[in-house]
Amino acid sequence: MLILLFTFIALLSGKLSYGVVGATIISLLIITGVLDVSEALAGFSNTNVAIMLCMMVLSGALMKTSLVERIVGLVRNVGHSERALIAGFGLIAAAMSQFMNAFVAVACLLPLITGLCSQLNIKRTKVIYPVMVIALTWIFLFPVGMGASTIAQMNGYLESFGSEFRFNMMDMTIGRLPGVILNTLFCIFILPRVCPDKPSVEFRDDLGREVAKSTLSRPREILCYIIAVVMVVLMILAGTIGIQVYTVAIVGASALALFGILSEKEAFQSINFGMVFFFAAILPLSTALTKTGASDVIADAIITILGGSTNPWLISTVFVLVCFVATQFLSNTGCVQVFTPLALMVCVQLNMNPVGIMSLVNIGCCASYLTPMANPGIPLTMSAGGYSLKDCIKIGILPGLLICAIGVVWCSLFFPAY
Repeated sequence: MLILLFTFIALLSGKLSYGVVGATIISLLIITGVLDVSEALAGFSNTNVAIMLCMMVLSGALMKTSLVERIVGLVRNVGHSERALIAGFGLIAAAMSQFMNAFVAVACLLPLITGLCSQLNIKRTKVIYPVMVIALTWIFLFPVGMGASTIAQMNGYLESFGSEFRFNMMDMTIGRLPGVILNTLFCIFILPRVCPDKPSVEFRDDLGREVAKSTLSRPREILCYIIAVVMVVLMILAGTIGIQVYTVAIVGASALALFGILSEKEAFQSINFGMVFFFAAILPLSTALTKTGASDVIADAIITILGGSTNPWLISTVFVLVCFVATQFLSNTGCVQVFTPLALMVCVQLNMNPVGIMSLVNIGCCASYLTPMANPGIPLTMSAGGYSLKDCIKIGILPGLLICAIGVVWCSLFFPAY
């Protein structure tokens, strides 16, 4: 329990990196004797960690192609109205957010957004924030790159808690998709009306990053696309055709290096080792919580807070709203790492199918629309668009509540708890 408390405090403070937190968790588990050395280090041999590593390598490879550059070129053909710009740049940011952080995606697009707004005499305050919300809404939606890593993380948690349930490759996508689509339409057609007509504070024009040019030869770029598509298709069909997802991931990542699409140095640079180390540490912590009975105590406490209710609709609503509030002050990744084990504890205690509620935790944690602490993309948009904190809260609250409400209804119906 104390180690779990340390994890909460460390993530909330933001003073320690994920890698340092992970190393400390493993050290404490060994020093206190809660787990032996082999149990504490078992996370590093978990197949889901291998999948996460390999999908990060795939993301790095795709970023070397002209995929992003080509997509950006399409926006000029969409139209020249306010809504057209939001739709065009929003969907481009959505596509880019499958391979990179939404903040980076919008940062790449900002020079184009502000430039076109100036050329077409469109108020940037009506465009920039909705585009950021769309990017955050779509972040890692599909099981490619980090999206597949998310599935691996969720299955790692389920395995460590001894649950019989598992996420299929498309389950998280299916759980999030209705809310993502409706929220995107909301951002295009309604949210601009909520945005201010003029900047509330002084804005800057020098923010953003240029979209990188492809550094691959044409044959290698085509080969990269082929490998990526084959990896995703085989991962989706893995259960049907009798192969392991981690086998596909490892072979695919190896092929990227073997054919010279990524050098060894580039492959390692594409991996967030701190996050991998943290995830490998969280898995044995989950095992320790189950082994010591602490998970039952925590789950009972949460159930008590819920008034002893075992109503899955109430539990789903509470978790998604708590995650939505918490993610405004935590990074969405940290928020997922904190609340996923708690949601899983409650589900295991009540013999519920945890897939729906775990999907809702992800939905709530991704809705980091309101504050500068929620996501580095928010202060970026504040500076580029001249939004005040009051503007951010006013703009972000509606899409946040909308996607949470849709998520509760859809996930509760599509992934019934009992």
